[in-house]
Amino acid sequence: MTLAALLVGSGAREHAIAMALDRQGIKIISLIDKKNPGIIQLSSKAYFVDSFKEGKNKLQELDVNIAIIGPELPLSLGYADILQEQEIPVLGPVSSAARIETSKIYARRLMQEHNITGLPEFYVCTSKEEALSALKDLNYSVAIKPDGLTGGKGVKVSGDHFRDNAETLQYALDLIKKDGSVIIEEKLIGLEFTAQSFTDGTRAEIMPLVKDYKRAYDGDKGPNTGSMGSISFSNHVLPYISESDLRIAKGIMEKTVLAVKKDTGIPYQGVLYGQFMKTEQGPKLVEFNARFGDPEAMNVLALLETSLANITLQIGDKNLKKPVFKNLATCVVYVVPEGYPVNPRSGSPISVQPNNDAIIHYGSVNLEDNGRLLTTSSRTLGILGIGTTVKEAREKAYSSLTGIEGSITWRSDIGIGFE
Repeated sequence: MTLAALLVGSGAREHAIAMALDRQGIKIISLIDKKNPGIIQLSSKAYFVDSFKEGKNKLQELDVNIAIIGPELPLSLGYADILQEQEIPVLGPVSSAARIETSKIYARRLMQEHNITGLPEFYVCTSKEEALSALKDLNYSVAIKPDGLTGGKGVKVSGDHFRDNAETLQYALDLIKKDGSVIIEEKLIGLEFTAQSFTDGTRAEIMPLVKDYKRAYDGDKGPNTGSMGSISFSNHVLPYISESDLRIAKGIMEKTVLAVKKDTGIPYQGVLYGQFMKTEQGPKLVEFNARFGDPEAMNVLALLETSLANITLQIGDKNLKKPVFKNLATCVVYVVPEGYPVNPRSGSPISVQPNNDAIIHYGSVNLEDNGRLLTTSSRTLGILGIGTTVKEAREKAYSSLTGIEGSITWRSDIGIGFE
């Protein structure tokens, strides 16, 4: 019997998930809020909804064996809760467990209450007096974060985004006025790395580590984005990450999974994403996500040899096995609309000529009925190169950019220095 998988989401991350399912001969039923041509082509049936809030009503109607939820919004809306009530194994946590991403305050307090290492110094502030006190305690060397979801664009860091102390304070006050609270943390200094894991609520199986490039412009300049690209190495670790660093990161993730169960009474099942900073004091947690990263999903899923459907079934049975990944390197370059992320040019036509050297993932695009493909205000295409080295993978990714035309741009330095 052919398994049928529900895939929720419309971006490049979900296109990567669809490719992984398709390689294993899994029937794909997709629920999308943008007409992504890559996902539609791989789906036996694609249901389009105006919003994922509306899409919740569809979940009761679908005849599927498993479900994989890509974005954070459907997780926060309780998609996994509804599917689990139907006894459908889901790669994605229920909404109470997904708070590990949807509330940064919850994540920090959870780590604090359960004495989990890697916790930066932080303050939750609800007034000007509290914010000013926190800023002074941290000598204005801070990261200021909204509590909720911001698409990777809400965090601002001193020395990068603020001209002076007054501007730092004002951003904190703006968030308090908007949300009622803000989280002010010590600024972490070091080298970032991403560790994604599959988890069945007890153990965390780490995927190949990924280095992410969040800044909009070459040289790590400009505002934060959802990410402009990423790389991974053939040995599945990064050159600057030791076995000890990896062991600490894995321990933080496994202890957090257990802490969620103690706090909510429900096992955390699905993907747990940890963004870490290797500091002089060891790895510290920048943030958690409750799903695959975008673009990090492209890096790891293209290498996954174990069936993603089987992993989902194992997680549902609380009997996760160690997954197998190919020993190859990857490089993802994100193509984005001109002006992204400050003033992106949306609604602009693009043309894409496939290139056998790279894998094209359609991101935030809209396919019109007449066949035209248009940009939106978010990231357009994730271009993945695979090779025995990062240099080879990088060359393949960048060589394919000549086949893409439109009002678009990209960073030219993804993977530079790691050839």
